[in-house]
Amino acid sequence: MMTKIKINSLLTYRAWKMWLSDNMHISLLALFYVLLIGVPANLLDSLILISSIGFYLMYGFLINDFFDMPYDIAAGKKRPVHELPKTAFIGIIFGVVLLSVLHLLYLKEILYTIIYIVAYILATLYSAPPVRFKDREITGVVVDALIEKTLPVLVVFAFFYHFKFDTVLFLMTAFAIQTLAITRHQIQDFDADSKTGVHSVVVDVGLDKALRAFKNFVCPITGIVMLALCVFVCVKIPYVILPTVAILASTASFSYLISTGRIKRKEKLSPLYISCLYVCIIYAFPLILAFLLFFQSFPNIILLLVVLSSEYYVIKQVIVSIRKKSSLLGDYVVDR
Repeated sequence: MMTKIKINSLLTYRAWKMWLSDNMHISLLALFYVLLIGVPANLLDSLILISSIGFYLMYGFLINDFFDMPYDIAAGKKRPVHELPKTAFIGIIFGVVLLSVLHLLYLKEILYTIIYIVAYILATLYSAPPVRFKDREITGVVVDALIEKTLPVLVVFAFFYHFKFDTVLFLMTAFAIQTLAITRHQIQDFDADSKTGVHSVVVDVGLDKALRAFKNFVCPITGIVMLALCVFVCVKIPYVILPTVAILASTASFSYLISTGRIKRKEKLSPLYISCLYVCIIYAFPLILAFLLFFQSFPNIILLLVVLSSEYYVIKQVIVSIRKKSSLLGDYVVDR
C-alpha cells in the first residue's frame, strides 16, 4: 500500500508537468510565431524541437530539487522525489540528460546545440554548490529569468536562425515575465527563506522594500513589454487582432466583477493589468496561433493537439474557477 502511495505521488511530481507549464507555453508561442511569419520548417523537426525544450525544462526542476533537498526538508516542503533512493533520483536525472542529448544529435543544429548546452549548465549551477546562483541575490534572479523562459525562447529563434527585432522583443518579454514571477515567488517565500537561510533578494533587501520595488518598478516595466509584444504580434499577424480584443475585453469584465466583489481573486499581489496581459500572451496566443497553423495546413493539427494538451491544467482550472465563482487571473506559480 505504501509503495502504491509513493508511486501515485511520484506520478504527480511537478517536473513531469513542465510539458504543461508556462515556460513551455511561451516557447510554443515563439515557435508558432516563427512558423506563421513564413520561416521554412519541417513539422517533424518542430515536434522534436518542442520535445527537446520539454526535457530541458524537466531537467531544470529535477536538478534543482536534487540540490535543494536539504533546504526543502528544513522549510517543510515535501517533494515526491524525496521518498526515492538517491541512486534512483540520480538515475532519473541522467535518463533525462541522455534523452536531451539524443534530441540534439537528431536536430544537428550547431547554434541551437551551443545555446541549449549553456542553458543546461546555467540550470545546473543555479542550485548546485559551490556556485549556487539562486543564493546570489540579483545574479540569482537574472539566471532564473534566463533558464526558465528566456533561453528556451532563444533556442527556438536560434534553431531557425531568425534574429530580428521580433527576436529581441520576445526575449525581453520572456525575461521580464520571469523576473516578475521569481520576484513574486521570493516575496511569497520570504518567511520560509528567512528561516532556512536562503539569501534571496527579498530576504536581503527586506520585505517592505521588495514590495515597493515589485509594484513600482518590476510590474510596470513587465506590463509595458508585454503590451508591446501583444501589439507587435497583432500587427505581424492581423488574424490575431479580433481574438486579442475579445480576450482583453473578457479579462476587463472579470476585473470589474472582481472589483465589485462578485468574483473572488485568489492572488492579489500582481496587478490586474499584468494578469490580463499574461493570460493573453501565455495562454491565449499559443492556442490562437496553433489554430491558424492548422487552417494553413491540416498536418499542423498535431501542433494544435500539442498546445491543447499543454494547457490541460489551465482549462481544468478555468472550469473549476467558474464553478466556484473565483478568478484565476494572475494565479500563475513559479516554484524553483
